[in-house]
Amino acid sequence: MEQLRWSLLLLGLTVSLPACLAADAPAAKPPVTPIKAPKVVVKINPKDGATMVWITAGKFLMGSTDAQIEALCKANPSYKKDWFFGEKPQHSLYLDGFWMYKNDVTVAQYNKFCAATAREMRPAPSWGWIDDHPVVDVTWDDAKAYAAWAGVTLPTEAQWEKAAHGADGLIYPWGNEWDAEKCNNWLAKHFLHKTSPVESYPSGASPYGCMDMAGNVWQWCADWYDKNYYKNSPIQNPTGPTTGTARVLRGGSWYSNDSRYYRATDRDCYNPLTRYVDIGFRCAVCSPGP
Repeated sequence: MEQLRWSLLLLGLTVSLPACLAADAPAAKPPVTPIKAPKVVVKINPKDGATMVWITAGKFLMGSTDAQIEALCKANPSYKKDWFFGEKPQHSLYLDGFWMYKNDVTVAQYNKFCAATAREMRPAPSWGWIDDHPVVDVTWDDAKAYAAWAGVTLPTEAQWEKAAHGADGLIYPWGNEWDAEKCNNWLAKHFLHKTSPVESYPSGASPYGCMDMAGNVWQWCADWYDKNYYKNSPIQNPTGPTTGTARVLRGGSWYSNDSRYYRATDRDCYNPLTRYVDIGFRCAVCSPGP
């Protein structure tokens, strides 16, 4: 049956199959109701010229459910459920409104910071320092110092996740289906072997208009990491554990080779002194809203 359909398609024929041949055709899928995206509101940070988008106050779903993890492991038999322990339980949080950088901090912005603070720029990666690419090879302390200079902060893990997938708990910034062509990642046909300019993947933007919340570079968050934190997390404006040995990283990168890392709920962590060619950051600020 399928061979007949493909033969007709290859011949460029548009025909209707007889009822007896089309009986096994799957029923048409019901139309998908699109998720209403919030209005994108932006302003500019005068210190570094960064565009910031407003993330509205309210509740959102953080973390993953058992059913989501089971479905993920069923689709990827090599996965183990305990890999995702730190994403449980999914819980509802309330966050005050805040501004989130639309893009990762760029090389040009970080160069401006270095010049203003007499800080030495790190040696360039193999592809060189390119102004509109995200800066890489920065430690958590580097990122924090930049944020202090720019009059902002690093986002909390909760702020990062809400900005990445909206209030409705999307799996990826753009929706619930993995699409390797919506971000800079190792799995894509267009794999670049390096960072890409910010805003290169507008179709992969989050509901609030944030770019590269999946792929391009891993992003430092303000929080210490604790895989058990969600069990006792405050239900309003959580800021993470008070102590720890590793800081939270989110978002996956150009160098990541597994789609699980690009999910908005994925949690990773590194020693805050870690530097690597796929680690960068973006900033946030809790100043009054628009």
